[in-house]
Amino acid sequence: MKEQTKRAEMYYAEPVYRPPSEAYSLLVQATVGCSCAAAGRCYFCNSTVFQREIPEKKFRIRPTSEILEDIEIGGRQYRGVDKIFLLDSNAMIIKAPELLKIVRKCYETFPRLKQVACYACCEDILRKSDDELLELRKAGLNLVFIGLESGDQEVLELINKGVTVEDQIESVVKANRAGIQTSVTVILGLGGKRLSHQHAVNTGKAATLMNPSFFAALTLMVVPGTVLEDMIKRGEFELITDPLDILKEVELMIDNIEAPGPVVFRTNHASNYLPLKGTLPADKERLLTTIRRAVGNPAILRTEYMRGL
Repeated sequence: MKEQTKRAEMYYAEPVYRPPSEAYSLLVQATVGCSCAAAGRCYFCNSTVFQREIPEKKFRIRPTSEILEDIEIGGRQYRGVDKIFLLDSNAMIIKAPELLKIVRKCYETFPRLKQVACYACCEDILRKSDDELLELRKAGLNLVFIGLESGDQEVLELINKGVTVEDQIESVVKANRAGIQTSVTVILGLGGKRLSHQHAVNTGKAATLMNPSFFAALTLMVVPGTVLEDMIKRGEFELITDPLDILKEVELMIDNIEAPGPVVFRTNHASNYLPLKGTLPADKERLLTTIRRAVGNPAILRTEYMRGL
C-alpha cells in the first residue's frame, strides 16, 4: 500500500477572514465558511456571497485529523506563536470533544501560547453544556467573538439573523459564566433609516445585559451581491448615508449601556467614521463628549474613500 504523502503547508480556503485584533495570530483553518450563510441567513454578510459563488468556501467542518496536522505543520514553520485564531466564521460549532483535541494540540505544539480564540454563533455556545464550556476554557479556549449585530428584534428579523435577542444575550452570559472572554460586535446603520433609533437604544440595552469583555461597533457597508444590496435596490431598505446620523446611533447606543463592566469599547474598525476607544462604564461620559464634539466638527471624521470592509 502506497504511503500517503504528508502535506508541507498549512491549508487555507481563501479568502480567510478574522477579527482585526487577530492580525498577528497564527490562523488555523478549523471550519470553512459559515453555517449561517449555508442556511441562507444574515442578508448583509459577505459570507453569503462566498457560500454561493466560491465552491471552496462552502461551509464544512474539517476533519479533526487534518486540523491537528495543520497545527503540527505550523509548529515546524513558526516560532514564538502566542495567539491562535481558529478559522472561519464559527469554529465554535465543532463538537466539544473534538474542539478540546484541537485546543490542547495548540498548547502542546506552541509552548509560548497564551490564547486560542474563534468566532461563535450564539447557537454554538447554547448547544454546549456549562461543563463543556468550562472544560474548553480550562484547556485554553479563552476568547470567543460573537456577532450580535443588533439588540433589536425587528432589525434581526429584517436582516434574517435567524436568532432572538434573548438567545444572543444568553449565549454571552453563558460563555462569561464559564470564564471565557467574550467580544461582541454590532453594526451601526443595520436598521436603516426606519429602525435607526430603536436599533441604537435596544443594542445598548442588550449590551448591558451581556456585560461582555469587549464590545465593538462597525458601520454598515453594503457588500455587492448580498441580499441586502437587492433590498436597497428594491426600496425595501433605506440606507443611512449621513455620517452624522451614524454618530447619533453610536451616541444613543453608548448612552443606553449600563453594564457593570469593565467592558472594553472600540470603534476602531476601518468602516467607522470616528475611531473611539475606552472602557465602560468609566469612560462613558468622555466617549459621549467626543462624539458630540465630532457632530459639531464633521471635518474630523474619516472620509468615504478611507473607509473599508
